[in-house]
Amino acid sequence: MKKLITPLVHLAFLIPILAIAMGSIELMARRFDFLPDYIRAFEVPYVFLTLGIIVIFGSLLFWLANRLMQFLDKLANPGIYDHFRQSIFFYLITACILASWIFNGFTGGEDDVYFVTMVTISVVAITLNCIFLIRKRKTTLT
Repeated sequence: MKKLITPLVHLAFLIPILAIAMGSIELMARRFDFLPDYIRAFEVPYVFLTLGIIVIFGSLLFWLANRLMQFLDKLANPGIYDHFRQSIFFYLITACILASWIFNGFTGGEDDVYFVTMVTISVVAITLNCIFLIRKRKTTLT
């Protein structure tokens, strides 16, 4: 039963990082005059600000998520299947967004900004889960 809960725990951390990413990006960008009242979706300062906030805060939140999942799962020797099981929702989010871009095209509009944000968050979550499980595996093997 715990193996079914951990992917949902991992997904639950999507909500705070999405709120942090979208809220703080808007506030900081407006505060430091990176963005005018009406923005074009992909301006250079906006993209770097978005990526920086997602990487910094996402790393912290998803590292916490991985610690919580480890506490629940108590994996002694995690494998590749554990990684895919824990990160399945982030792989699905990425696959759906990529499919949308393949079939509908990348327009550079507001929807694509949200899609890029979600893909970036998913990549951070997947990467950190992979690193966490590899480190856990190495510490148990030595």
